[in-house]
Amino acid sequence: MYYTFKVKKTTGTYSDSLEAFGLANLLNDIQSRAELPHAKLLIEDKGLYYEITSKPEIQLDQIKELSYFPLFQYVIRDTSETFDENYFDYPKQNTLKKERRSLIQKAYQEYTGKEKAEQLRQRLAEIDRIYSEEKFIDPQLDVYSQVATNNNFEVFKKLYNNFYLNKSSFQILISYILDYYSDDQPIQCIKNLQSFNEKVTALQIYNPNSGKGQNRPKASGSGSKGIDSSWISETMKISGALSNMLCQLVKVGSSYDMKVVVPDFKKAEFNKQKQIVLAFKKNIKGNTPLKVDILNLLIVNKQLIEFTDEYSNFKAKNILNGLHSTYQKDLGQNKAVVNIAKLQTPDFIEFNTADEAKDWVEFLKEQINIIGSIEEEHGDATQSLIAYRTFLTSSHFPSWAKFIFWYAEHIMSSFSKNKYALPFKVTSLNKLFKNMNMNEFKISEIISNEGFQKVAYAIRKSTVTLQYTPKDQRKFEIRYGLAQNLQNKSKSASDLAEFIGEFIATFNAETARYVEKTGTVLRANIRDNELTQFYGLLDKYPSTVIGALLASYGFALTEKEATKTDDEISLAIDDTNEE
Repeated sequence: MYYTFKVKKTTGTYSDSLEAFGLANLLNDIQSRAELPHAKLLIEDKGLYYEITSKPEIQLDQIKELSYFPLFQYVIRDTSETFDENYFDYPKQNTLKKERRSLIQKAYQEYTGKEKAEQLRQRLAEIDRIYSEEKFIDPQLDVYSQVATNNNFEVFKKLYNNFYLNKSSFQILISYILDYYSDDQPIQCIKNLQSFNEKVTALQIYNPNSGKGQNRPKASGSGSKGIDSSWISETMKISGALSNMLCQLVKVGSSYDMKVVVPDFKKAEFNKQKQIVLAFKKNIKGNTPLKVDILNLLIVNKQLIEFTDEYSNFKAKNILNGLHSTYQKDLGQNKAVVNIAKLQTPDFIEFNTADEAKDWVEFLKEQINIIGSIEEEHGDATQSLIAYRTFLTSSHFPSWAKFIFWYAEHIMSSFSKNKYALPFKVTSLNKLFKNMNMNEFKISEIISNEGFQKVAYAIRKSTVTLQYTPKDQRKFEIRYGLAQNLQNKSKSASDLAEFIGEFIATFNAETARYVEKTGTVLRANIRDNELTQFYGLLDKYPSTVIGALLASYGFALTEKEATKTDDEISLAIDDTNEE
């Protein structure tokens, strides 16, 4: 009988994850065809290997009774080709993709301007409906687009034909595979089979560290031949790639490079993983390389939460290790791997109730819209986005400080130029910092301080709140330079205390003059005892932390102040993944 299976981590790249998921695809098919009652598959990262557990176990008799089935779909690359099995129609799918892209571009051209935002949203929703229901675009198109290239197709075809041309020996081949992963037996020599390929070239698309020129520690010859790999391993990788890999085009100048992204789960049930990955692929947003990393991590964690049904002691990092992300540079005929990375799941995403889960989904939606709306080529945006990515993957607060100081200035600068920038929401920041700790203290100790809240209120009422107020209704002057000054003065406690003292004195004086003049109270003064509480924070906590948190909350909006919807901003984000 077959109960547990092990896929060794031999490369440390997404290649191992693909192999594990490909084996899970095969086991799931066997469970289904054997009609095992209440069948489940659990995939768990054990450190040196992935362990896949089948419940109930698969019996030898069930393998012997299997009829032939393809382990993955064949791909038709030309309209003149025919095939006698279920196949992936690449020409048709590619045509549908181009049609959809053209309709989206026309919609953006037709419905320009804020007054037509709702019409644009409705048109984009209709296009999505058409190409998900009437003219179905297969979510595997991105991977099949790579399979269909001349460089990758021949190996794909050889592995497909290993099974297609040897249907009468199908049960034997499946037994070889299951034995290999269950008992760690050496691959048996294949005899008396038609055109069987026991060794194939390890393709770069499935093995990012096995491209030409990357597989030898030092030069040993002038040839450029790739390295060989086993038919079992490469077959599983192709199957895993078609269901668990994302090939995402990213625009660089006038050309397109490619990000290959593979979710890496720590422990999750197979069907749940498939749901999460499918939803992730449907919700990806095309963008520049750096923003793609951030958006992908935010989106996959949003999907992870939306598909969970267990809220008690939920921690995202216990389910999803993160995302494998490999950057491939377009060289014309071929692509070259220039970076192999792993984006870790944020360790601060955790909750205990369904309501808290809903709050996290809303927070991640907000972050997706904020990051998507930033023009990466603008000013210091690139370095700030790198800092945001570092914070997201490591909870490194100094990286958050670098990003938020820049973003506060970005918001003020954008409004001064009559451009819109999406501020954070105070409620979202509360969710983010609720459980986040520094080395010696919790951030919640600072943001719950009444003095801190009042100073942040004063900054907000002098900046973003006024920017949301029509010009003819503004009663106070906008402090455009406040964000830059706050960053500069946060380097020392004494400088920050002096700066905040002067700012609050000016704020209170302006407020008092307006009350004297009109008899109307539009904003509250900051009392001496509240300011004293704020100064007390500077005696206990680093000034750079206090300053960064003031930038976070002082340039955010309350729910009542946030009159611009996230959906309007999301319309400015290119959600296509096509050239």
